Amino acid sequence: MNIDMIKKIIYVVLASVCLSSCRYDVDEILLSRSDISLTIKGKLQMSFDEMTCQLGYNTDRHEFRVYNDKLTDWFILRCSAKPTSEGQKVTADLEYTTKDDVKTLTGLEFIVQDTSSDGLIWLWDKKKKTGVVVKRL
Repeated sequence: MNIDMIKKIIYVVLASVCLSSCRYDVDEILLSRSDISLTIKGKLQMSFDEMTCQLGYNTDRHEFRVYNDKLTDWFILRCSAKPTSEGQKVTADLEYTTKDDVKTLTGLEFIVQDTSSDGLIWLWDKKKKTGVVVKRL
């Protein structure tokens, strides 16, 4: 093998590694979670801790609120309809905090991936790679 062929093989391998690391799998990112949480593009933004966090739900607006006691970390998910069953499509707007900022994502297209008997609902937006686990109150 000549040096040019080796370089080409290395480039192909590196390209495939880069491409595979950019994929976000719903099973890995969302369905493996058993807590109320927000994950965006593989990065956990917030996880609910019952000792330091609060939950809220507004039935009229189908709005889920999760926030810590200091109000420094939170997310609000406003859905077009109450997510209730697996496979249901729900449009939503999401507002959340990061380390330095408050972000808003509008027009998210979630699909209910799963529900549990204790009220947890797993929502996934494939296009924006956004996963949210909320709880019916």
